[in-house]
Amino acid sequence: MTTRPPNNLDYVKQLAKRLYNIDINYIKELISYNDRNYHLITNESKEFILKIKNQLESKNRDQIDAINAFILHLHNNGFKVTVPMVNTNAEYMSYTDIPTDGELDQINGQKSYAIILMKYIPGKPLRYVPFTPTILTECGLMLAKMTIALKDFENMSLKERQFPYSLLRSVDSRQYITDVKDLNDRQLINECLDQFESLVLLRVHELKYAYIHGDYNEFNIIVDKTVGDRDDDTDNEYHMTGLIDFGDAEYGPRVFDLAVYLAYSLLMFTAGPQILAPGFGLKGYMQLIDLDTNELDVLYYCIKARLCQSLATGAHFYQLDPNNTYVLSSQETGWPALRALHDCQPKDILNKWLNIDEYI
Repeated sequence: MTTRPPNNLDYVKQLAKRLYNIDINYIKELISYNDRNYHLITNESKEFILKIKNQLESKNRDQIDAINAFILHLHNNGFKVTVPMVNTNAEYMSYTDIPTDGELDQINGQKSYAIILMKYIPGKPLRYVPFTPTILTECGLMLAKMTIALKDFENMSLKERQFPYSLLRSVDSRQYITDVKDLNDRQLINECLDQFESLVLLRVHELKYAYIHGDYNEFNIIVDKTVGDRDDDTDNEYHMTGLIDFGDAEYGPRVFDLAVYLAYSLLMFTAGPQILAPGFGLKGYMQLIDLDTNELDVLYYCIKARLCQSLATGAHFYQLDPNNTYVLSSQETGWPALRALHDCQPKDILNKWLNIDEYI
């Protein structure tokens, strides 16, 4: 059963007033897998995102505090991220019940949902702009910068986190395979996850670990055509302006963060063959971070595993909540990308990615 919070716009307005003393003039629900996110504009034209965590993750306050610390560390290092705001009790988080059908949902007598208010980052998700070589390279470079900035971050709660949607747990998505309708696609997922299990998980101890975002995808990367600190704001190109949704942050192989990004970079790429898209993100990333041989050896299998995880999990969550079409966002272009990748020779496609300028 899904633990997604009920959607009650009137009550969200009340929460904003009670917990943060702000009066809401505009409210819009944003897409989310299993939380609720709302774009708020106050009577004073200030903009925020109010997040209501799902019941399962709301139980673990230590991990929510750890994620807030992760975000604040990046903010203090100059990254534009969704900074949490303190409430009227001078805390970054509150717990509350959300009314639904005249009743209140509770877990073991405790208030059910964690509430966090964050600064809004103007712009639009990368998903809604052309996936050009320039923007994909820039986002790869920004991921490398973030990885470097997190080298001096430390948090034991996050380091010990066992997150169900981590790439480390991608083989668990086999439990959702019956929600995938096509039998050939089920076989494809099994083959890809078998490869990940034998060629990545069995040697994961050989990979370099770091604190990672965990879901560096086209909906969480914010872009805009105007960047205030850029010398030339008139190039009419979209540029990365911010990063949102840190709910999947963890301590894991650093190549996993890159693989997640490269998997999603495939989805909307039209500037050339779809399977070449990861070359641009890899090019940007490797301007600052040289991947070692072990990381390069597993990159291809990690990208396929993330696509499998996204496709199978999306199909499952859609069965649970057919109104949440966001969970199907990878389906249309994700399946062709996975099939095309699976037909490639790993060393051949990696060589093309590493020498992407020769091909596009």
